[in-house]
Amino acid sequence: MQSKHSNFSYLWLSFLISSVGDWLYKLAIPIIILNKTGSAYHAAATFGVSFVPWVFFSLLGGSLADNYDKKKILISGNLFATLVCLMLLEILSAQESNFSLLYAAILLLASVDPLIHPSFQSIIPELVRPEKFASANAIIQTIDNTLSILGPLLGGSIVTMLGGRTALWLDLFSFMIASLALLGLPRQKKTHPKKGAGIFLQLMNDIVEGAKYSFQQKVIFSGSLMFLFTNFALNMFEANFIFYMTKSLHYPVLDATFAMSLGGCGALAAGLVGDKIVARFRAGFLLSNSTILAGLSTLLLLLNTNYIYIGVILGLISFFGNINVITYFTLRQRTIPKKLLGRVVSVTLMISYASIPVGSWLGGSLLEHGQPMFTVILLAGSIRTLAGIGAKLSPLGKEK
Repeated sequence: MQSKHSNFSYLWLSFLISSVGDWLYKLAIPIIILNKTGSAYHAAATFGVSFVPWVFFSLLGGSLADNYDKKKILISGNLFATLVCLMLLEILSAQESNFSLLYAAILLLASVDPLIHPSFQSIIPELVRPEKFASANAIIQTIDNTLSILGPLLGGSIVTMLGGRTALWLDLFSFMIASLALLGLPRQKKTHPKKGAGIFLQLMNDIVEGAKYSFQQKVIFSGSLMFLFTNFALNMFEANFIFYMTKSLHYPVLDATFAMSLGGCGALAAGLVGDKIVARFRAGFLLSNSTILAGLSTLLLLLNTNYIYIGVILGLISFFGNINVITYFTLRQRTIPKKLLGRVVSVTLMISYASIPVGSWLGGSLLEHGQPMFTVILLAGSIRTLAGIGAKLSPLGKEK
């Protein structure tokens, strides 16, 4: 029999592979759009629209996670993403940009994550022991954050030398390989969901139950509201980063991605020490204060436009942001019953991600209408700081 540790290895290996592909996708899409149209609005909109499905499908994803085989959900999601990525490549190969088809394909591809992410998060407690939850989350964040260093450099080099379409082909293959890695996960316990029309009623009842439970848990709900404002502020800037660096500041793509890589160093540091910090401080204290510090750090971007300076400040922001993520994920896993965890994950994600398209759209619109990036950064840093202060005064800040 395989140990729980080896079972978890298949999960993080799949996550590593698919995350490499995600970085190529994140860089390729805005660069392709900017090269074709030069429009900050469309570049930001394609980024923001990819988060719209989180609002509509997160609850369904949570119900699926709590009722069906999580392993099959994860594999099916990656295979579906492979097909949609193929369709996206075909759309981008056209000479004229068809934004209706482009947005539709991006929405379809983006729909995979909210449907499978609750299964990804809620399968972790089945693969590791409770005392290892923080370590498991730190491993996932360390992978994510290591790639936030290497991903921009690798992706930027591939996009610059081989083109955006090549990067998207590699993204497609990453979904296929990730599916193969997931085959190593243990079989899930058999479930007996209802059939026919009963499936719909069961899913709806589960969604309602998960939503009620999430809203009643004031600490968890306060955390999701904090992330609602944090994500709004973060994505006002993040969705427009490539435009800011390449069009406003006139840096080459490799300099822009180098700054992103420097930012990833802070995220990596958070992944390496996150479990120790979580063990030492109260979750409410960490979540509120790290949000305030991330907001204040964002305002430091107003002081200098040197790409190395920008990268260092991004590292500071991402350090506090990733301490947030590790702390909140661990808090959910420790306090929510396993049978409800998938649905609670989906509800909190739906709330916290709902503001991302709005923040992305607002940032892009401000730039499109002649506002300087100074305005976007000032708003983003101020809103994030206020979100942390609000969290400190909420039930989350009083959590013991």
